Amino acid sequence: MDVKSVKFDLIRWLTELQDKAVLEKLLAFKDESEKLHELKPEYMEELENRLIKYEAGEMKFSSWDAVKNRVKNSAKDKL
Repeated sequence: MDVKSVKFDLIRWLTELQDKAVLEKLLAFKDESEKLHELKPEYMEELENRLIKYEAGEMKFSSWDAVKNRVKNSAKDKL
């Protein structure tokens, strides 16, 4: 069964569901699932600060090759 079919089946089942205990468990599961995707306030603040710097043109970026070389050279220096 593909994802779309599963969703439709669950929607149909939910619209007919009368068991309050099951509905409460599903709601708790949904709330817990959403919490897993929330960022901590300090992470949100850091992202906002970076976005402000990016929009102001104050951020420096490196190519992937430059980053790889920097890491390789750093590792060689530590050996």
